[in-house]
Amino acid sequence: MENPPDSGVEVKLKQDLGLLQVIIIGLGPTLGSTIFLLIGYGLEITGPGLVLVMILNFSIIMLTAVSYAELNSAFTSSGGEYSWVREGLPEPIGFLSGWMLWFGNSIVTSFYVLGFGKGIIWILDAYGKIPPGFDGDLLVKVLAASACVVFIYINYKGTKETGITSMLITGILLAVIIAFIIAGAAFLYGGGGDGDVGAIVSNPIPNGISSLFVAMGLTFIVFEGFDLIAQCGEECRNPLKNIPKATWICVTFSTILFILVSIICVGVIDWTQIGTAFRGDDVVAQVASLTMPHGLVIVGVGVIFGALAAVNSALFASSRVAFAMGRDGTLPKTFGKLHSKNSTPHMAIIISGAIIIFMAVTLPIEKIAASTAIMFLSVFMMVNLSAIMLRYKRPEVKRVYKIPLFPVLPLVAIGALMILAYALWVEYSDAWFIALGWIAIGLVLYYFGAGKRVIETVGPEELLKKGILEIITERPEDKRYRILVPVLHEGQKQMVEFAALVARVEDADLNIVSVIELPFGTPIDYVKYKETSPYIKLVEKLKKIGDKELIKARGTVLISHAASEAILDTIDEDNVDLLVMGWKGITGENRILGTTIDKLIHSVKCDVIVMKVADLGEKVNRILVVSAPEWHASHATGYAVLIAKRDESNITIFSPYTSDARMKSQEDYAKRLSELCNIHSIPNDIKLFRTNSIEKAIIEEAQNYDLVVMGSTQGENRMAVNFGRVQDRIAKAVDRPILMVKKVRERK
Repeated sequence: MENPPDSGVEVKLKQDLGLLQVIIIGLGPTLGSTIFLLIGYGLEITGPGLVLVMILNFSIIMLTAVSYAELNSAFTSSGGEYSWVREGLPEPIGFLSGWMLWFGNSIVTSFYVLGFGKGIIWILDAYGKIPPGFDGDLLVKVLAASACVVFIYINYKGTKETGITSMLITGILLAVIIAFIIAGAAFLYGGGGDGDVGAIVSNPIPNGISSLFVAMGLTFIVFEGFDLIAQCGEECRNPLKNIPKATWICVTFSTILFILVSIICVGVIDWTQIGTAFRGDDVVAQVASLTMPHGLVIVGVGVIFGALAAVNSALFASSRVAFAMGRDGTLPKTFGKLHSKNSTPHMAIIISGAIIIFMAVTLPIEKIAASTAIMFLSVFMMVNLSAIMLRYKRPEVKRVYKIPLFPVLPLVAIGALMILAYALWVEYSDAWFIALGWIAIGLVLYYFGAGKRVIETVGPEELLKKGILEIITERPEDKRYRILVPVLHEGQKQMVEFAALVARVEDADLNIVSVIELPFGTPIDYVKYKETSPYIKLVEKLKKIGDKELIKARGTVLISHAASEAILDTIDEDNVDLLVMGWKGITGENRILGTTIDKLIHSVKCDVIVMKVADLGEKVNRILVVSAPEWHASHATGYAVLIAKRDESNITIFSPYTSDARMKSQEDYAKRLSELCNIHSIPNDIKLFRTNSIEKAIIEEAQNYDLVVMGSTQGENRMAVNFGRVQDRIAKAVDRPILMVKKVRERK
């Protein structure tokens, strides 16, 4: 992208994803619909050898995973495989890697949405709602296409799937799988089943070695989800550690579940009946109906949730690759455009969705699986080869993780992947023709479209950076005290003026932050300067306020999918002492300040000030400090003194009490606050007031002042309230400017 002008504003892509979230991103698609639909096809091909198939596939994917681990530890781009192959291998291989990834993610999404339709059919069948002779396959495809349209719309609108929702869906999926395994094990232990578990050891390859390779190739897509983890590199916290760890956990845990489900299926049914008594994609449903009450309904729910866990991630990945290539110019630029209102790559989503629906409607599920496997086998070969080439081309790049026995392991992985690809050529040649047709279309686009010209003009390394925001840094001096001020608009000028005043007195670092919160479907590293320009200009303008207080403020624009998480991360990274925020008003019952502010107040480990600056004049003449020993009033008074010294204000210390027994302690505390004002030569007076309602007294008194200053309640449940139950209600009721202080951190 074009470089932003040197404004001293730092633009940062915030890493939103933790280890658990990244594991969920990979685990949902890895299990998804595949564990329910592909097991049967593998069993039909190789019988009890299916367990060996899973073990061998696990070995191959782990060989590939070490290449992913090294590349992730050295090149943490959210482009993942596309970026690595582009830099490691000559063209047009780099272009084809992105082209094939797009198609691979699209076609595997077709498989997942067919699983959604299949799950509904199983449930309807369990309740006898499918008439005899009815074409169930047609209904599956109609349901799949309908589900896909819904997911296209969700991604088009940029509706954000929360981490809790994602974990809940994956949790239900895991619960169904584990229930299936337990019920099946109990069934076999009780002597049930027409299969033979012992054949896993005694006769592991009944149909010959070639059937083993075919089954391995067909079922290889069960590990497709783990490659999505690689695409999280730039959005994952501590990616050098968490991306490899998430990969190992996702692949290992998934393999264990696949092996256990395979063992149950081998033991419960006679695999020689698959294809005659029932179809391969109905095997798990058949086993469930025999081993557990309401088994067909349970696995129907499981495959539906499996589809929910997988489709959104896979559609997102598919459109993301097309969007990246559109931004690069290697695909038509329409792919790289963001929707003017939703800020989502809408054309990439719509076109990817059209491919998904077409494949789901026109191809049998087995052919979809084979075509997907061919695409990912090819891409994995490219990744392994790129790992080798980049070791020689870019030796200066630090690799936190290095491939052991280099280059033996990636070469072994490439050889194994080639064997599986050849096995699929022998058994599923029509799937290979689909793959070759897609590659041919890609080559035509490359040689006769813009792709070749763009690559020759820009070059791989520059192309990797194109569209990614450059970070413009002006690092602060290492000061003891740090202040962070999130801003939304220019109307918060007085809040920044106050923060600058505190920064001058404390000799503090002042960081003015604006957050660009993107929809879930928009990759954070493909936002260009024109999208950030209004935020940069806002921060630049508010930074100048620091000049009035003779301090040098700095500015940061954060790009994130979650504003509150981005600010919390910045607080932790910069070891912030004081957070100064603006008032957002009333957003609903029990939410006084606004969702993002609520979360920050409850979560931060630093002091917090919230300012309501409505009708706050350029000069503050009269300040009301609410006095209460348990309200952090001394800290609040300190900030009131700063404003009073600047504006030559008068401070009134207002101390309401409800009983004579409280009067003496209230008076003594008010005198302490008055002495604090006297030390700084601030004119002040104390106003003791007997009342039946502390809250009502403060609200009425506040109307006579330019600014009301309050502290938070000590020891109150901070998750239940923001500053205190009474303070929150006062903030809601008073229509005057308010400054509320919450003391959390001990002074350094």
